[in-house]
Amino acid sequence: MLHLRYKLSGKTLVVLGDCQRYYGGLATLSLYKKAAELAVPLEVIGAAISDAEQKYRNAINYDRVAIVMRNQAFKVMIDLFKKVAAYLQVVATEDDIPALLQAGLEVIASPKKKRTTTSSPD
Repeated sequence: MLHLRYKLSGKTLVVLGDCQRYYGGLATLSLYKKAAELAVPLEVIGAAISDAEQKYRNAINYDRVAIVMRNQAFKVMIDLFKKVAAYLQVVATEDDIPALLQAGLEVIASPKKKRTTTSSPD
């Protein structure tokens, strides 16, 4: 099983830019388009990004209420991308790795289990 994730941490403007890039990658990912009714719809993700961007702009003047609203919008947006990564992790195969990398996902190799040997008593 593939382990997939998005880089969703850092400064707010960087996260917003990354999410916009990830959204563009998802829009071109055929694996995600085929099963869009089972996953988070692209329209919902686009609306969450637009909302987070608007609330980011409103919070530039350091208004405390606007900052709280911005943080909530970013949490919603990040949670959506985590759901997308979890969904793709279930349906993707190793043949899809190049397309997933092109869409901005990080493919993490699953840790290999160490082989244990049994020693015979001498």
